[in-house]
Amino acid sequence: MTHREPTIHNRALMVTCPHCDSVPGAFCYDKRGSRLPDGRVHQRRTAAYTRSTAKGQAR
Repeated sequence: MTHREPTIHNRALMVTCPHCDSVPGAFCYDKRGSRLPDGRVHQRRTAAYTRSTAKGQAR
């Protein structure tokens, strides 16, 4: 069986979460240390991703 990298379905996972400090590719965690359900991410992480893509398109 060939090793494959996981597919990122939520593009916000491509940036570090400013709320919980999860690294790119890792899921977000709540204040108790549990992973957020259903692959959800913090709103601040989504905003950071949106800012990073808007910067790239402005060039």
